[in-house]
Amino acid sequence: MEIREEDYRGLISEYGRVLYLCHRNADPDAVGSAFALREAFGGDIGAVEGVSRTAASLISATRADIEIDPSPGGYDLVVVVDTAVALQIGDFRLGDYAVVDHHRDRDLTQAALFYIQRPADSTAEIVWEILKRSGFQPTKDAALGLVVGIITDTGRFKHSHASSFRTVAEILERTDIEYADALEVLSRVPTETSRRIAALRAASRAEIEWTGDWVVVSSEVGAFEGSSAMTLIEIGADVALVGGDHGDVTRVSGRARRGAVLAGLDLAAIMGEVGRGRGGDGGGHPGAAALEAAGSPEDLLRECRRRVLEALKGRISPRAEVPQLSQMR
Repeated sequence: MEIREEDYRGLISEYGRVLYLCHRNADPDAVGSAFALREAFGGDIGAVEGVSRTAASLISATRADIEIDPSPGGYDLVVVVDTAVALQIGDFRLGDYAVVDHHRDRDLTQAALFYIQRPADSTAEIVWEILKRSGFQPTKDAALGLVVGIITDTGRFKHSHASSFRTVAEILERTDIEYADALEVLSRVPTETSRRIAALRAASRAEIEWTGDWVVVSSEVGAFEGSSAMTLIEIGADVALVGGDHGDVTRVSGRARRGAVLAGLDLAAIMGEVGRGRGGDGGGHPGAAALEAAGSPEDLLRECRRRVLEALKGRISPRAEVPQLSQMR
């Protein structure tokens, strides 16, 4: 049953013990959203397999208590936060559950007792609306979690809409935090040597293809696929696909520049189709998505790359519309 933000308080109050469950390698949007909901409505917070380093910095700043790989027993309701893809919660066995999410994936919404899912730039924006319409004033730590979640999920506003700026402005106006408080949390995240090495290896192994003015880059690494793909974007790719072998499955992360998304590229759709076609799943955002499925990194990257090139073929790149200096003379 799909509900509105103002319906959440009445429904959640019907349950005793509630677990707010974050997805694998939970990011600040998931952790900050779960923490704010827990602060307002009570319950526990759990994360599948662990949290990201940025989320760990947020947890330290807010003193949030999060259990890794919690047992599903003993809870009357599990609220899955920031994902609607079953693969993202691993082997966690859901009984009665709800979903609060901002992606377009529908895997978990089908059997949820109730869910809120709309295309916001972050789950934190939806949680802020839940708190407002429920009459809750968030604590300073909860507000901090929401702002950090919005900043990180929008790529520091590079992929945001006006609504994200409005939400952050509202939070800053109505709570005791400053924008600098959120930036301080993000500045505490060290850059691991292993992460930098993975990015350098991704660049050194890159395969480059293009259609028109669109440059599509793919590569293989052993870990940190997402951050490695982002590095490839930063050094010139329009779309970057990075895969890695993780035992029984391959993980592929994709990132795209805003211009490619505006031209019609949807990485979430591509990752979902390829992942499900190989016995796994995938999803995310049009400009940042991932899949996990059976098969070699080489094969999955080839399929994703083919679909990306097909999606961009014939599309006009924003750079093609900018006159070059030689044309202006």
